This record gives sequence, structure tokens and C-alpha cells, in this order.
Amino acid sequence: MRIVSWNCSMALYKKRHLLDELAPDVAVLQEVSKKDIEGGNYPFAAWVGSNPHKGLGVIGFSPGSYRMTEPGDRGLPWHLPFSVDGLNVVALWAHQLDKDLKYVRVTHKIVDQHARFLGTGRAMIVGDFNSNTVWDHQHRGRNHSMLVDKLRGIGLDSVYHRQHQSAHGAEQAKTFFHNWDRDLGHHIDYAFVSSGVEAKVTVGEIEHWLPYSDHMPLVIDLD
Repeated sequence: MRIVSWNCSMALYKKRHLLDELAPDVAVLQEVSKKDIEGGNYPFAAWVGSNPHKGLGVIGFSPGSYRMTEPGDRGLPWHLPFSVDGLNVVALWAHQLDKDLKYVRVTHKIVDQHARFLGTGRAMIVGDFNSNTVWDHQHRGRNHSMLVDKLRGIGLDSVYHRQHQSAHGAEQAKTFFHNWDRDLGHHIDYAFVSSGVEAKVTVGEIEHWLPYSDHMPLVIDLD
């Protein structure tokens, strides 16, 4: 199964050919319009957000056994829990509810709420986390390193870090470029997968993707 996560920076309808080139079975898309998700004839589609032009969406392109298995709390922006062919997935765009509950702090609460769903032994949380260990000091008590430990405690680890034997905060590949600036790259998009699930991830190349979005796609192949 191939799962692609991409913050498409809106206007997916102008960039759809780029997603098609990646040939995903499932796409998790951030900053995507409700119309771009629900306007097609797909085996599965779901969207959540407060702005119809800019939310979190999931498209199932390949036939499969899809279902929304747990309710997504709209008070925790934004996430969509679903399953496909026995894989439990939480699609994520970690956003901001208020001054205190934002980014990695939101993700902590989402993981807490769906810990049983994610702890089944065949699960994934994937998307734009808007967090990294380098900013731990900004989120004392609920930071990224603590999130990594929390996910490890329910049996999930980052595919990128497993594959490259990299520490969090020391990633060579950047997934986001602030202000679309090549010199302001950060690694803030992740796929955490159950430790017993074989997976590989590829990060999109900046030369190809930066003209279209400040985020690079993650292409995750699961055995």
C-alpha cells in the first residue's frame, strides 16, 4: 500500500497531476479545499476543517475496505481517524485551537484520545505535525520529544528516523521551507507506524515540489 501525505498549500485542482504522478492508494492532504476532496468519485473521501478552502482531507484512490472507525474531535484541529484494509490511520494537520492548544500540544491530545486505536499493532499517524525536537523549549510539558516517546510507548516510531537511523532534530531531509525559502528548511511532516510494520518513506525533491508548495510530500510504502 502506498500512502502519500502532502500539504498542498491550497488549490489542489491546479496540482492534481503532481499527486497522480505519485500513484497513491491513499492520499492525506493538508491545506486542501472541501470541494477538491468531496467533488470526485472516489472509493473513499473525508474532509474536516473550519474553512472550506483550507482543511484536512483524505482520498482513497484504490478500492479497499475503508471506514471511519472513530469520531474525530473537531475541538482538536485537525485529524481524521479511519481504517483501510486492516490498517488504522490517523490523518493529521496539527493546527491551532487557541493560544495554549496549538501544534504539538494538539497532537498530544489527539494521540491520547486515539491511543487504543493506534496501539493495535498495525497503525499509523501521518501528516503535517508542525513540530520538531528543535522547538521543544517552546512547548514545555507537551513537546515533540515527549510526543515521540508517547508514540513509542504505544508501539509506533517514525519511518524516516527508523530508515535513516537519525535522531529527531537532526534530520537531513527537510519537509517544509518557511516563506518558501530554501535556506529555512525544517522537518515537520512525519509518518509514525507500528514497529512491526515494514515501511519505507521518500521525501519529495525540493527542485520539483517547491514551485507548488512550501511542503514536500511524504511517500510511504507499506508491506
